[in-house]
Amino acid sequence: MDCERNIRGSIFHPPIGQSQHLCIGGNSLSVEEFPTRPLFKHFNALMRIWILILHLFSLVKGQSSRGRPSGPLTDDFQNWLVTNGYEGLNFDRPDIGPSGSYGGRKKKGQKISREPVIFVHGNADAALYIQPPLATGWSRSIQYFLEQNYTSAELYATTWGDTWAGGSILTTYSTMHTCANLIYLRKFLIAVLDYTGASKVDVIAHSLAVPLMRKVLKGGNLIATDGNCVLGKPLGHRIDTFLGISGANYGLCVCQLAQTIPAWCNALDGLYPGYTCEDQLICAYPDSECKQKNYSAFLENLNNDPNREADHVYAMWSDGMTWGKPTSRIPGMNGRWVSDRNGHMAMKDLTELRQYEAVVHHSI
Repeated sequence: MDCERNIRGSIFHPPIGQSQHLCIGGNSLSVEEFPTRPLFKHFNALMRIWILILHLFSLVKGQSSRGRPSGPLTDDFQNWLVTNGYEGLNFDRPDIGPSGSYGGRKKKGQKISREPVIFVHGNADAALYIQPPLATGWSRSIQYFLEQNYTSAELYATTWGDTWAGGSILTTYSTMHTCANLIYLRKFLIAVLDYTGASKVDVIAHSLAVPLMRKVLKGGNLIATDGNCVLGKPLGHRIDTFLGISGANYGLCVCQLAQTIPAWCNALDGLYPGYTCEDQLICAYPDSECKQKNYSAFLENLNNDPNREADHVYAMWSDGMTWGKPTSRIPGMNGRWVSDRNGHMAMKDLTELRQYEAVVHHSI
């Protein structure tokens, strides 16, 4: 047997009637030479067991994937959007595929018996699961709500801006508090209100979408990096529950130098926390909590706006301090939940029950 033509350590299968051999170190050895080594003697049986294990794993993985909700927006909702002048906004995000959006009636006239919930992802994430660890979308949350007898006609999500799955987004303004993003999300919210005919909806937002949606709901004017715009009147009276998860409402200390990441940290509509805070000089390590001033113009105006986001406002966070206070705190909130174990993405992906409790039972 020409052992060099075979993969070393593999079994060479000769013609019927000849002995089976192993190629080890370039030498051809008969399997019969290993009578005291059951590993070689039972190689075929072990391989069959290994293949069976891999097959079972693939079945479990397949079931897990099939358990995720699938988009995009239903045909009924997309037809309604076209009829009502929303076609050019591409809320279904066909460039992303089925994970780009979710929600809508499965058939015309389907009854909506629950208060619709709008899920808004953070910067560079997506409506539904695309790829871990930063583009996991709202798949787990939507699946949980479906298991609690919600329907697709009562659950909505769209993708705004670029996603991590599409490449680097650190130098783009497409994921920030721009007029383009705010107008897009406000129109989506209004479309859901009109399409469902609901008097009120619930909003669950994560990460950068927390201040984004707070501004969407408060309305008013905006001066942003992409120009000036007027959002319109406050919409807080149309929102029953607003839940902000791990939002950067007071900026991020990593942005103390506004040019750290210009697109994200700018002092106009970025996450700039201010260069100093009273007599404090280091944002991440203040001697005590101080009254923050002269930080991101967008965030400062937002936090000083007396208009409420909803009837019930809640916040959840795990970490992230800015000048000695949690940056995820929302002024005037009705309740909060703080985790000592979940990271930034896990606060969204692993808190389905708390999200449900917040919008259904107004508890957190």
